[in-house]
Amino acid sequence: MITAAAMEKTAIPSETKTKSSKERSAQKEASPLKILQNIVQKKISGRLTVRDPNDESIFWRVHFGNGKVHFATSAMGKRERLEYILQRYCPGLDCKSAGRFKSDYELICHYWKAEKLSLQQARKLMFVLSQEAFVQLLALPKAVVQFEKTVGLDPILLSVPLKEVILPMRGTINQWQQLRPEINSPFQRLELKNLEELPNLLWQKVRDIKYIQALGKILAKNLSLYELARHLKTDTLSLAALLQPLVRAGAVEVNPYRCPQSNSGPIIACIDDSSTVQRNVKMILEAAGFRVLGISEPAKALSALARYKPALVLMDINMPEINGYELSRLLRQSDQLQEVPIVMLTGRDGLIDKLRARMVGANDYITKPFEPQQLLATVRDHLEEPKNRLEPMASSGNIGGVQLAYS
Repeated sequence: MITAAAMEKTAIPSETKTKSSKERSAQKEASPLKILQNIVQKKISGRLTVRDPNDESIFWRVHFGNGKVHFATSAMGKRERLEYILQRYCPGLDCKSAGRFKSDYELICHYWKAEKLSLQQARKLMFVLSQEAFVQLLALPKAVVQFEKTVGLDPILLSVPLKEVILPMRGTINQWQQLRPEINSPFQRLELKNLEELPNLLWQKVRDIKYIQALGKILAKNLSLYELARHLKTDTLSLAALLQPLVRAGAVEVNPYRCPQSNSGPIIACIDDSSTVQRNVKMILEAAGFRVLGISEPAKALSALARYKPALVLMDINMPEINGYELSRLLRQSDQLQEVPIVMLTGRDGLIDKLRARMVGANDYITKPFEPQQLLATVRDHLEEPKNRLEPMASSGNIGGVQLAYS
């Protein structure tokens, strides 16, 4: 992460705020298995987010109800993972319409309601996706975990004990743990670096020159392991085991899921006093190539926004010192900022709150918690030509102070 000081010699003053005990407990590095066991034992309902500390562009979500698993999935890379899973378990379905849905769960519910899947088939697919997600998150010895007291699923089609999901996968989990020194996740991208060495390194395991040639060709595309496995019509574990010696030998390079983007992407400001929200927004937007201006002290917002001129502002409503309604009104009175789109991020979902937000100049409204695709779709929609934006009803009337982060 590059701070604002990297942009110019004089950096924005940063005053680190002390995290509340609530936020410290909401997000920490821990053993995923121990956290899951605690949720089951206490019969907790909510949503657990698990992030890979070795690749922060990769994170997983588990939805619980009274200690039972409702669904587990990745919080990014929906298309790559879903295409791989569907090819193996539901080859008659495709992901062409996946972009219209906030999550793979919503897509499966759509297929069920459209009678492309029976209820039993929908539940089976959800179970398979959950099981595969648990394999990956339980292969992590330590992870950054965060828990929110909201399930966030509607309708709920699946409710199974955790043991029923993970016990059949113990061997697979152990195998992925053995792969982790070289390949951390099927989301990571593998790129061929030495084509000449490929036949020599693979010949003992694969005595098929056509397959080796096909593998070399597709490895040149820097695809994720999910995509490679789908193209080669194999499973990610077998392919990872095959490629592990090549990674050790330096013939194949492992890259993060999201390769570092250039720092020329649009700046999105996030004004929220919650470090949890700041982290979520930063991770989602940076993975998509945006720069994020995190402002956790709203009193400093106007000067920071005027200085960095973001393309869009995400803003919480409930904040100390000055709330989102008042801050939105002030932005609409500023000659420099009055045209910048404002999207409210809030836990409130009432019609009156939405109308009030529009009346003080907000362009749109996202209810927390939100899915990554929902946030990205909203941001991209408002970064289009002004004629395509939803106009406000009235044109006027990260942890720490301010930090500009690049992907």
